[in-house]
Amino acid sequence: MLLPQARDITVAEAYDVSSRRRVGGRPWIAMCMISSADGALTLDGKAEALGNATDRAAFLHLHRSTDAVLVGAATVRAGDVYSPLAAGRNLYVASGSGDLGAHGASLHAAANTHVVSGDVTDFVTEIVGDTCLLEGGAVLNGQMLAAGLVDEVFLTVAPRFVSDDATRIAFGPPASRDTWSLTQLCVDAEGFLFARYQRQLG
Repeated sequence: MLLPQARDITVAEAYDVSSRRRVGGRPWIAMCMISSADGALTLDGKAEALGNATDRAAFLHLHRSTDAVLVGAATVRAGDVYSPLAAGRNLYVASGSGDLGAHGASLHAAANTHVVSGDVTDFVTEIVGDTCLLEGGAVLNGQMLAAGLVDEVFLTVAPRFVSDDATRIAFGPPASRDTWSLTQLCVDAEGFLFARYQRQLG
């Protein structure tokens, strides 16, 4: 870890959200994304192509340790990580159609999978638990940022330059003009940066 004090740190410690609690009638929402050094969300059309083992470990730690996961249906259809969550945790999929692709049958059959639609400010209050991980995609991220509903961002910056028309990590209406603080910055042996930003309240 480089900030706030240079030292070795584990993924579990760097990505710990166990102290977070509900705020404003909804869970504490943390967004976890990766981008290239020039801001691209994908490489050859896939976000996972940008990552490395440390990034994958960080994502999976958050995916498995938060009380809930919120993700857009397009991301579910494109990914391979989505399966019903363990009992006591809830998966919320933002979708207007309910189409979850190849994962649809198993996810729809799970009592703790919920398909939500409509305005993000309405359905976030339905999310159960203290902590929720927002996993994209870019359109859902943009809606959540515009509504001021993201409390923390975990951003991996890959040491790659893509230089094409790849989407950024958030797309859509302008984000709310909140002030953000860089609370933690880590680097691994491969030159990947792992930044943690927190939205300042008030």
